Amino acid sequence: MRGRRWATLAVATTLALGGLVGTGAAPAAADPQGGTLRGVYYDGQFCNSYGSEGVQTGQWSWYYCEYRQYGPNAPGFYFLWSFTY
Repeated sequence: MRGRRWATLAVATTLALGGLVGTGAAPAAADPQGGTLRGVYYDGQFCNSYGSEGVQTGQWSWYYCEYRQYGPNAPGFYFLWSFTY
């Protein structure tokens, strides 16, 4: 029974400290102000053509494709952000 109490105490302490550390950490990159993520693509040309089609059909006012690569050897992705004003 004593082992179970120690395990419970260890888990509670870890969760409490994790919350404090998480609160002090820098926030993750947020969506652009007023932007909506419409999709993530491997191909930049497809991202731009889809964004342009959305503008032409009136689904959104303007868009941009943001390229992100999360490591030196990782593949890059294009994030399609749309904005309606």
